[in-house]
Amino acid sequence: MAVDRQMVARTVSELRAAVPDPGDLLAGLLQVAEATRTALEVDGAGLTLIHEDGPPRWVAATDAAMELLEQVQHDFGEGPSLEAYDQDQAVAVADLRAAPVWARIDAVVGQLHVCGVLSVPIRLAGQPVGTLDLYSTQPRTWTAHELEAAGEFASVAGELVHTAVELASQKLELAQLRQALTSRVWIEQAKGVLAATQGLSPDEAFGQLRRRARASSRKLAELAQEVVQDAQRQRLAALALDDVRVREAEARAQAAEQALQAAQADLARRRAALDQAQVAADERDRAADERDRAADERDRAANDRDRIADGRGRVADERGRAADHHSD
Repeated sequence: MAVDRQMVARTVSELRAAVPDPGDLLAGLLQVAEATRTALEVDGAGLTLIHEDGPPRWVAATDAAMELLEQVQHDFGEGPSLEAYDQDQAVAVADLRAAPVWARIDAVVGQLHVCGVLSVPIRLAGQPVGTLDLYSTQPRTWTAHELEAAGEFASVAGELVHTAVELASQKLELAQLRQALTSRVWIEQAKGVLAATQGLSPDEAFGQLRRRARASSRKLAELAQEVVQDAQRQRLAALALDDVRVREAEARAQAAEQALQAAQADLARRRAALDQAQVAADERDRAADERDRAADERDRAANDRDRIADGRGRVADERGRAADHHSD
């Protein structure tokens, strides 16, 4: 199968230009695997990388058959991938079924129609650190151009690994720097604690810390952290005690406030009752006054009737006397 060299070159260039996040190495390697599968028109691609505890293991695969091919080689300790890594050169297998040396591998992956296999080393600083592996479901005679193209994609994978290693080194250096700064902070804080609690100068406090660290075979920063944390615990305990006292005082004040409010409420009720009693007394007084005024009105009316009756009596008497006088 002819390789489109222009497409390979363009794809490799695009992969390098994309510059995936160096902190996500696996995502970048999977991009390489997918691009290799597309550019070389194979059925699957995967990558392996060395591990601390042994030979390379698969870290990226485009499909389940590729995962199985990578895993079975690691489990058996043999296969084109491991051979390419050990010999630091490409290993091409046209048909696993026709290669007795890989019979055990074919027995496992043959059911997934894995036939042609190509493995090329991934290098870092001139040394193999893994492999880029391809497979086809049909027997395939791998051409020199395909080996060359696979090597270019393997170079991109190597660059990703290099970038990730550099980033890891930078992070390690930054972590070490942070650790050193943290240790210095603990020491300076411990010196301040000892100076404040024991009346020592900064130099005397530092000397005491060094002597205690040597006597206990401990790191100076570790001891300093303990001194600071002990002081913090003591301070927190004192603050907690103060908080208890404050809460007790607040509770007493709240109880007094509640008692005052209760007394004020009772006084208000008493005042309201007195006001109501006064209103009732005033009403009674007004009623009595009304009755007195009514009685006075009745008395005046009776007197008026008596005067009228008296007047009528006098008139009758006058008439009687007049009549008597006329008859005489």
